[in-house]
Amino acid sequence: MMQVQSQEDCVDCLVAEILACYLQLSKIETLSPSPHVNGLFDRLTEFCCQTFDESVVDKVSTARASAQLLNFTYFENYVDLTRMEINAVTSMTRGLRPKQFAVLGSGPLPMTSICILQSLRTEAQAVTVHNFDHDPQVLYSDSDCFLFGVIDDLDPQAISMSSELCVKLGYSRDEMDFHVFDVLSDQCDMLGFDVVYLASLVGITDDEKQKAIHNMVKQMRPGALLVIRSAHSLRGLLYPVVNITVGVTSMGLKPLVVVHPYNEIVNSFAILKVVG
Repeated sequence: MMQVQSQEDCVDCLVAEILACYLQLSKIETLSPSPHVNGLFDRLTEFCCQTFDESVVDKVSTARASAQLLNFTYFENYVDLTRMEINAVTSMTRGLRPKQFAVLGSGPLPMTSICILQSLRTEAQAVTVHNFDHDPQVLYSDSDCFLFGVIDDLDPQAISMSSELCVKLGYSRDEMDFHVFDVLSDQCDMLGFDVVYLASLVGITDDEKQKAIHNMVKQMRPGALLVIRSAHSLRGLLYPVVNITVGVTSMGLKPLVVVHPYNEIVNSFAILKVVG
């Protein structure tokens, strides 16, 4: 006779699955891409992208297994996510394609920026993506492009490698440039940007995320769009969950759209308009 699995058993199985993935990942010296590492993250991502009852999600989310889960990026996820975001952005701008983008928290490999250019780059319209990150060792730029940071501390090899990567991909400095910038502590003139992206891992806690959003909004022009990446359900084990209903109106933001994918795309996103 087939036994029906109780909800409690289901929760236990979910926690066990997460712990198993975490324990295996914690024993690996480096999380550089490899068949074994990729397989573990594929397993975790597939697991977290399933749809569960809200009570199950709440119980699993409080499990200790979620405390130290590591983030891993998938290029196809970025391609699909960015395509969805760009389509949503252009629908909010009545078909007018933005030309000036800023990506805050672009990281050592600017996949979002690359995907933006791939989506919008045409012979008829120039698009520029400005990448901002607080770690100077993953950025390239000429000395006059650095907005913050001590230039003498930069690693010339890292700068050279990043620059060569963008050149090999066919991107000029007019299409993609880089700046050292800490969104949690620095301020920068964002008036020239049509769209500003806030990456998922810029500000892990609620307070840090709210501070990052506040710092950006007061530097942006009215009418510009802010794209905030988030997560929902068990996907919050992979990326921080952002509640855009808390305090955004008082910051001068108007929420336009919130998207929670239920397919293989991991991230959610929200688009907000600066109203001053």
